[in-house]
Amino acid sequence: MYIDTPPEAPSQPQSPDSVVAGMAALHMDAGAGTQSPARRSSGEEHPTTAASIASAIAAAPRVEKRPSLMQRFLGTGSKTAASAQCADRASVASSKRVTPPASVASSVSGTGGTHHQRRGSEASTTFEQKYGTCSRECIGRGATAVVRVAYKQHRDGPQVYAIKRFRKQRANETEREYIKKLTSEYCISSSIHHKNVVSTLDLIQDPQKNWCQVMEYCPGGDLYTAIRDGSMGLPEHECCFKQMCEGIAHLHSMGVCHRDIKAENLLLDASNTIKITDFGVADVFRVAWESNIHKSRGLCGSEPYIAPEMFTGKSYDGRKTDIWSAAIVYYTMVYNGIPWRAAKEDDPNYARFLDAVRNGRDYEGFRRIDPRTRRLIQLMLNPEPSARPTMDEVLASDILQRICVCDNNGTVAGGGCHAHYTEEYEERMNARRMRAQAAQDHHRGQRAPGHHGLFHHQ
Repeated sequence: MYIDTPPEAPSQPQSPDSVVAGMAALHMDAGAGTQSPARRSSGEEHPTTAASIASAIAAAPRVEKRPSLMQRFLGTGSKTAASAQCADRASVASSKRVTPPASVASSVSGTGGTHHQRRGSEASTTFEQKYGTCSRECIGRGATAVVRVAYKQHRDGPQVYAIKRFRKQRANETEREYIKKLTSEYCISSSIHHKNVVSTLDLIQDPQKNWCQVMEYCPGGDLYTAIRDGSMGLPEHECCFKQMCEGIAHLHSMGVCHRDIKAENLLLDASNTIKITDFGVADVFRVAWESNIHKSRGLCGSEPYIAPEMFTGKSYDGRKTDIWSAAIVYYTMVYNGIPWRAAKEDDPNYARFLDAVRNGRDYEGFRRIDPRTRRLIQLMLNPEPSARPTMDEVLASDILQRICVCDNNGTVAGGGCHAHYTEEYEERMNARRMRAQAAQDHHRGQRAPGHHGLFHHQ
């Protein structure tokens, strides 16, 4: 699922150094730099006439209003170092600039045109002018946000966006804490451009003054719903698994670990493509100028997908937790369920898995998985994080190399076709295609020779 400002956001992807610098600016004292006119001493004579009062006011030092934390982050109001650096974003872990594919940048459902092009801050542009009207239908919900769909009408058809609307600032949290939660997710997600990652387009306020993150819309829904529908077979499972691994490998190459990989956070667009979404707990483990990684801390994600080291309370390598979660997603696709409630020794299913691993046996709970793939999944689920393969090693394995990923039409090279979507979605798409075909036939009939677009009268 998609879950768990005034002006437009900066227009370029952000480099890791500018991400760090931009986020560091959020920790600055918001009240620093403001001054108050000096008070008069008690012995000084006060002016009594209107002219002297006006003269005193004119002579008083003028105080320039300091922009809010969000204005400084987005580069509006007065220019600051943070806004200047956030305006020149390149990527999270590489100084090389990455251009999103046209199909991703367009964020159009069913069309290939590109209408949305961010041009920097435009204070006069409202949410509705840029992204249209939000529907009341909620397509995703979490603890901090809800996701709805916005429709913007264009000459060649409607453009559809996914709008993630964040909750209001709580009474017990400071502005700095609130803005940090919003901007940390935006800084990371808007800097990642890959075919298997949902494209994040903007951070803006809606007409109700709620902060919203604008993303490309994926009409195929989430992988969890497709799994529960039961329409996918082994070829589709393997195709989804490889696409997910390619997306995670790209995140890791950019110095980002997701930390909440699960079937609900994997979306399907209209072209049979799996896309990773929800970077609310993502972490930057390495920036461009560093060779060593930063360990992550904290328990996050959904329990069935959480790696065992995250329950210890100690720091951990965030990349290895993504490897673990990816293997759980594959199990979920094959078994239409989860292997255990939590990777803790007091969980009976996980305890049996641990016993099999420690005694060098194949876990009986994985029998339905192909033997060769089973060995890879058990490697990815090694309780010792350092013994797990990297995602590049997973992709380089014979298992992943032989998996064929379908094209935009679901066709597989060498023959065959994949069906990733639910029956409901397929029926909806078929009905839409039939309406489009009927409209096209009607249009052709009106332009037929001798018809001239007029009705014939009997």
